[in-house]
Amino acid sequence: MALRVQVLLAGWVLAWAVDKSKFRTCEQGSFCRRFRKYTDKVQQEPGLVVHKLEPSSVTHAGNKVQAQLLFANNLRVKPLLLRLSFFLSDVDGSCGIVRAFITEQEPMHPRFQLTEGDVVRPEKELKPDTVTVRDTGGVTEVDSTSGTCKVQIRHAPFELEFMAGGQVLRLNSRHFLNFERYRAKGSSREGLVDATDVDDGNLFEESFGGHTDSKPRGPAAVGVDVTFEGARDVFGLAEHAAGLGLGENRFSEPYRFFNLDVFEYALDVPMALYGAVPLVTAVQSDGLASGFFFPNPSEGFVHVEAQGKDTRSWWLFESGVMDMFFLAGPGPQEVLQRYHTVTGFPRLPPLAVLGKHQSRWNYVDVEDSISINRKFDQHDIPYDVLWLDIEHTDSKKYFTWHPSHFREADKLLDTLEASKRKLVTIIDPHIKKDSGYDVYKKMQSHDFFTKTKDKQLYDGWCWPGTSSYPDFCNPEARKLWTTFFKMDYYPHNRLDLYTWNDMNEPSVFNGPEVTMPRDNLHRCSESDYKVEHRDVHNVYGFYHHMATVEGQLVRAPNVRPFVLTRSFFAGSHKHGAIWTGDNMAKWEHLAISVPMLVSLCLCGASFVGADVPGFFYDPEPELFQRWHQLGIWYPFYRGHAHLDVWLRTKRREPWMLGEAITQNMREQVTVRYQMLPTWYTLFAQWALDGKPIMQPLWYQDTADAEAFRYQNTHFLLGDILVRAVTKAGERTVDVYLPKGAWFDFWDPQAPPAGKLQKLKVSPSNVPVFVRSGAILFKKMRRRRSSPTMAADPYTVVVYGDRARGFVYLDDGHSHEFKQGRFIYDKLTFDGQELVAEPGQSLHAVGAATGGLMSQSAVIERIIFVGLKSAPRSTRLGDSPTELEVTTSPTRNNAWVVSIKKPQCLLGTAWKLRLDF
Repeated sequence: MALRVQVLLAGWVLAWAVDKSKFRTCEQGSFCRRFRKYTDKVQQEPGLVVHKLEPSSVTHAGNKVQAQLLFANNLRVKPLLLRLSFFLSDVDGSCGIVRAFITEQEPMHPRFQLTEGDVVRPEKELKPDTVTVRDTGGVTEVDSTSGTCKVQIRHAPFELEFMAGGQVLRLNSRHFLNFERYRAKGSSREGLVDATDVDDGNLFEESFGGHTDSKPRGPAAVGVDVTFEGARDVFGLAEHAAGLGLGENRFSEPYRFFNLDVFEYALDVPMALYGAVPLVTAVQSDGLASGFFFPNPSEGFVHVEAQGKDTRSWWLFESGVMDMFFLAGPGPQEVLQRYHTVTGFPRLPPLAVLGKHQSRWNYVDVEDSISINRKFDQHDIPYDVLWLDIEHTDSKKYFTWHPSHFREADKLLDTLEASKRKLVTIIDPHIKKDSGYDVYKKMQSHDFFTKTKDKQLYDGWCWPGTSSYPDFCNPEARKLWTTFFKMDYYPHNRLDLYTWNDMNEPSVFNGPEVTMPRDNLHRCSESDYKVEHRDVHNVYGFYHHMATVEGQLVRAPNVRPFVLTRSFFAGSHKHGAIWTGDNMAKWEHLAISVPMLVSLCLCGASFVGADVPGFFYDPEPELFQRWHQLGIWYPFYRGHAHLDVWLRTKRREPWMLGEAITQNMREQVTVRYQMLPTWYTLFAQWALDGKPIMQPLWYQDTADAEAFRYQNTHFLLGDILVRAVTKAGERTVDVYLPKGAWFDFWDPQAPPAGKLQKLKVSPSNVPVFVRSGAILFKKMRRRRSSPTMAADPYTVVVYGDRARGFVYLDDGHSHEFKQGRFIYDKLTFDGQELVAEPGQSLHAVGAATGGLMSQSAVIERIIFVGLKSAPRSTRLGDSPTELEVTTSPTRNNAWVVSIKKPQCLLGTAWKLRLDF
């Protein structure tokens, strides 16, 4: 029977794997289709006024302004409520966050709003920015008292303009505002009020793909246009398998937000994928940047187009309210810091999960898994985390182990623990409908499963067969879920057992668009099942991820959790890692991984990666090698592969493709581990200061128009430049190096000259460059895993004759860093002295207190790359003793200088002097 179920599921999977007709377009959904007709009508009748602000309704107090928006063509319809709230940045205390909230008053049914604190922080935690208000005749002006931020509200027709230091963002300047009110079926009214007055088809029922959505509450879509004045392009809107620039007018379809289980996804299309972050950053021609954030969790569409010197867009969602944030710059970094102020700063992961991860669907049993672990050691290749997919469970019942294949799971866990390694098990949201399965019984007894439109238990079909789906929107259901992670509940549980959340869009094999019906019901924070799935679809995976992270924290409050998720929403960066889903072992999927991951980073989620070297199919040896050479420069680096049957992917561990590739894998993975001190610092600066880890080439210099052209190259926090090799047989590549001097990471003897380089590509690595002025931190000894490196000394590499760098370290696994128990040092080099200044501050945790780590933070070597001459002597501080120095000239009449055992520690103040 089990085999029959698997074969049946395989047939379903393959049937919809490559069929775009299974997934809805804008035209095939009534709310998007009628909105487009509505916008056409508005544009064809320039004098048409649909919404106007009532001046006498304007009130303000402190940082808030409130007013009513009238329907100009039918004043009997109750006005909409408009509320503006101004806030300061958490990071620098400047103005630049304006929240615009629009909803209907006294609705027939409650309009769904996300619970404060889940996606967006409660307003009471934000710093208010007091405003002044004045009516200038037809326009209400609202000014921040803390800076240059201003909002102008035009009364008739209603328009809103946000201005901050040269950045201008206009809301409803094209008059597309559409707010569809709940109504009784068969009701009527006069005048143009919303898009349903242009097209009233399918308001209360529609079908797609053989499924019918009953839509018992009728239409409820909300939409508006947003124009970014002077913006050459906008970036963000993760997740889509498309290029970075959103306004290049490539697509007739808008970008879609509707989290879906999409196998073998198509490339360079605006189709929905696994996650949704409705955030964009607009970059102006003068280099200024601003952002717009619209955290609505229902299905959404965003259309973006370049129009003259501006970039125009419209945003549309199926239901809910209009809750929008304007985020000022002046640069993209400030936009992201304001986004983190609104949503919360990221979670700092354990150090070990920044190493290499090894996964496939599936390692067969305990002995197979132990064999994989042993062979990594035999081949002297480091790795940290082994992964088990769904076959490790008892009949796809999560929180269980296969009764024969993984009966001795403790043996596997003991082996990994002895190697200082971790294990990840998969825990998906679908729960096998089985009265003998304790997780099912507990969720059912508490009435915590999602219901049908008739409030009956909803059954869907997924890996276990008939399954029920927890109502993760309900905080009480999430609380029960956390108890399943306790040591005395989950068999073989360990602190080193981490979690993988997959299929959580949610995936339902027999559902509409391979997901849950929109008219299903959730309780969320209500007293009964009143919230339609359409209202919360895009946060289902977000809440599953949140509950799982909380489960690990219930298990061990002072141990940092690690949970990987496929489905996500804005704010998922607060919980854990994300990957780009079921890609293919094809060169074009390698190429698209860079803009996809950079886009996620620009949306605040930097703990991201793509399956290396592609999930589906067997990679050719060159692709295998090139993808791993790139993958070591992803924030999240995991090798993963499809099941042995169905599509039959061969084993692809690092030693499976011959000795030459094994040797290269050993070298490349070793580089990942040597760079872990730098990687950990990048993660601390992201999690605690909001700086994205992967950055596009234009991020450090938005005035560099040429930098916007290159999407196969990314920065790591501005100092390390990585160029992917994206084609088979590629022997030379163009590499664009932004302004400044650069050094070849692999051969610092030969710094390149000029911005655009045509370079021969080594078969051993992808091109990587380091900016002159950077300081990198390494640990050079090859060990089996990151915990075994804990006591190893540091090597500091200084590039150029003027440089600055930071290094962060803590215990790597606890939350004690929140009490200042970390080291965060700044090192500066002025051409003669390298100065260490400990006790630096990070926004989220303040200043370092050190102490905890200083005994194991020995520097064994300091290397200077690119000095104009070799020093005559080197001394630490006032010591009369000269240090041991090795010098070598480069081919460019510069010098590489290596100082051995300088006798200094991280976490302490010291000066190293070079005398020339």
